[in-house]
Amino acid sequence: MTRRRTSWLVAALLVAAGAAAVLTWRPWDPVPDELRAVEREVADLPGVVEVSTDYAVVARDPLDGDAARSTVTVRLDEALAPGAAGRAAERAATLVDGARVPGTDLTASVVVEAGEPTAFGGAAVPPVSVRGPSSGGADDTPTDPAADLSTRVVGAFTLWRGGTARVGTADAVSSDAGGLVGLARLAADEELAVSVGTADGTVSYDGYGGVPDVAAVRLAVDAVGRDAVTTAVLADSAEPRLSVGLDVAADAPPARALVRWLEDPARAAGLGRPVAYTVSEPGYATLLDGWVGGVAPPEPAEHTVPVPDDVAAWPADADAPACAGGDLDLALSTPDAATGSRYLAVLATNVSGRPCALDGVPGLVFRNADGEPQRDVTLTPSAPGVVPGRVVVPDGERARATLEWRAMSTANDPDVTTSVEVTPVPGADAVRLVPADPAGPGADGPTTLDVLDGAEVRAGPWVQAAEGWS
Repeated sequence: MTRRRTSWLVAALLVAAGAAAVLTWRPWDPVPDELRAVEREVADLPGVVEVSTDYAVVARDPLDGDAARSTVTVRLDEALAPGAAGRAAERAATLVDGARVPGTDLTASVVVEAGEPTAFGGAAVPPVSVRGPSSGGADDTPTDPAADLSTRVVGAFTLWRGGTARVGTADAVSSDAGGLVGLARLAADEELAVSVGTADGTVSYDGYGGVPDVAAVRLAVDAVGRDAVTTAVLADSAEPRLSVGLDVAADAPPARALVRWLEDPARAAGLGRPVAYTVSEPGYATLLDGWVGGVAPPEPAEHTVPVPDDVAAWPADADAPACAGGDLDLALSTPDAATGSRYLAVLATNVSGRPCALDGVPGLVFRNADGEPQRDVTLTPSAPGVVPGRVVVPDGERARATLEWRAMSTANDPDVTTSVEVTPVPGADAVRLVPADPAGPGADGPTTLDVLDGAEVRAGPWVQAAEGWS
């Protein structure tokens, strides 16, 4: 198309726009005018250096209106004090939160950045990059998203001013291991819930949403300074664990020296709680486990599995006889899975016509397609301290015993389990069962279990069945 024809077309469109004054044709800018107006207001705020807006329609609905998401990135003056940066972020977020696009369900968020970007992970990343919560009425949106973002930005600028190399929404990065303890101490003093680590990834501490534990961070930093150690990662969850990676075999002298160092009682000083450790050689072929400082958690008191709070317990009838094998109709549930774990339930329905009692753990034999038992399968309690308890099963009701095991690779051992032989009570006949198929009866092929030779299965006692896993 020639320039003259292009000019003629633009002029014609301008005339048409003048006749219908509400039409704006701007295909080169997908951001609605309402958001562009907010963008200009944000750019005029004190302390704001630059503003950019991304906008995308994520769902179209001609009846109820479209759904769209927008991210407004606000770059602040890096010379701002933490408080001033927080106020600028709050004002920007308030303006964005008030944006409305007619006929559109808009979810908007603000990202606050500061400082000159540097190369990290193949991309240019600014030293400060904090994302605020999305507006738009989601269930997890804070009551005041703007104030929430302000708090995050004040914390990020505080850490940055303290010498932190990079600060994100929930993490902070030190240039090297030497500065990591100081970073953790600053975050703890300011009560900032961030995970911390080094820029090269050799040391990291995941606080799982909590304020850093300075002693735990120091332990990880000291560990990575040991001979042959490549990484040290401390996951400070409900069960804290230090994972240490080596560049030598687990039986090499540096590995043995590391284990002695980890189990020295001095390592537990300041931790105030048991911290497990795992030492792994290259390829994770061998793992060494133990407790830092030799301090293990106390053995839990023996206890039966409690009935969930929202479930009425069955009557404890002292006169009910013990269930015999013929009193029970047995079945297996549909297998379930989570990351790295597998679950199955053995189900026993009382068909005796009267209450009967179960007390114990079912006997289990895992068999392959040829009917041969899997070798060297170890059965352990379902959880530390759990012991069987007497359960009186009313007529027609169902008891459950849960099984759990770690996922096992079938690449080198494809001889999977296709059936489980269950002995519900001592002296009863064993019953061969197959797991329920998620696709329902008549599905092609059997449901198999990756319980292979050498598996360890956690077997729970008979308990009152309830919705979900017991």
